[in-house]
Amino acid sequence: AVVSTQSTGALPSSLGTFCKHEKRSAFIKAAVSDIVSRGRYSANDESVYMFFKRRFGRDIAELVSDPMCRGILASDSRTLGVSAVFPQLVKGEYENRSIIKSMYYNKVGGPEFVGNSVEFALKAKHEGWRMMNFKHGMEQFPKAILNILRDSSNVDIYENSPVEHISVRNPNVTVTVKGGKPRHCDYVVSAIPSFALAHALRDEEIGKSLSSINFVDVALVSLEFRDISFDLQAFGCLIPSYENPAVLGIIFDSAIFPESDTTEYKSFRLSLMIGGQWFEKYLGDAQSCDQDLIRTMALDTVKQYLGITAEPSQCHVDILEKCIPHYTVGHRNRVKHLFRLIREENLRLSLIGASYSGAGVPDCIANAIDHTEPLHTIMNERYHGYNPDVEEEVIKPETDFQMQFRKLKENRY
Repeated sequence: AVVSTQSTGALPSSLGTFCKHEKRSAFIKAAVSDIVSRGRYSANDESVYMFFKRRFGRDIAELVSDPMCRGILASDSRTLGVSAVFPQLVKGEYENRSIIKSMYYNKVGGPEFVGNSVEFALKAKHEGWRMMNFKHGMEQFPKAILNILRDSSNVDIYENSPVEHISVRNPNVTVTVKGGKPRHCDYVVSAIPSFALAHALRDEEIGKSLSSINFVDVALVSLEFRDISFDLQAFGCLIPSYENPAVLGIIFDSAIFPESDTTEYKSFRLSLMIGGQWFEKYLGDAQSCDQDLIRTMALDTVKQYLGITAEPSQCHVDILEKCIPHYTVGHRNRVKHLFRLIREENLRLSLIGASYSGAGVPDCIANAIDHTEPLHTIMNERYHGYNPDVEEEVIKPETDFQMQFRKLKENRY
């Protein structure tokens, strides 16, 4: 939903909700504009706001692209590059000259469901899951992976050990953690933020490219209200920048995952995202900002938009420094230049994580699959003596796990 002091309402998700929506005339006008407009064929990037304005009109740019970018990347749609944030929309315009036509063609002739042999995936499809969580929070997932790796005899784990130096120029490929000696290796896959990698590499040209990727700070305020019940069947609401620049949006935690509510008493939980690209302007420096000010700002917001005037039974403020990458206009071309430098200099390095080609979890998984392919050849050379330039690879039967990831990669939009 998108909220303002004048109105609060969910964006249309079906024909029925579309016909009843108070902004339906604006959506109809936008749809006609998109269908009749000619495609834009240019290698130059443009902002998300300008893309939406050009295709759908100013009303949709402010009603949709502005709050959506604040919710996804905590940034201003006027500064974000559309080719990096919404590459599928750029592709749709190029191939079909219309975003709406592209969405229709993709839905009708889109990829088949991946994971037909996995019971968990089938359950998610059958029940129409939009999101998932774990009983003890999302951190349960990486902890489970860590426990699996700990049981592997060929894996060494260094916890709470910042990386101080990385060398990726063959044959001197080394990684040095704080307080340790250089560890020689065959290849480096970096999932740390680009600014941290720039510091560790100490490579002037590549470091400059890595340092050009900026990040934003976000204050996350978690609130619980006792003896309050809200019938809100929604993920949350986003607040446009023209309405309240400092507060990005509100997540209705109790509506999304009611099973995480306490059983001791009736309660309502929600979270607020504050700051982002506007953090310094309204809150100051992330390391020294006033958390009482942030708490007051959060309570004023829930009072203004949700009508909650009670004091929270619990309130927790987290300052998340440099937590979301800021894909400014031209980001995609800068990342392409960075990857080209790595290839041309034959560096034993793959870049994955949120810094480069998608900040969401699905993007990070898909990009990890794409950019770790060089490891296959290197590991075969070292452990099996396989050299693709000299001999043919022995084809082994594909495991179910490998098949799922192959299909996921083949079906990427």
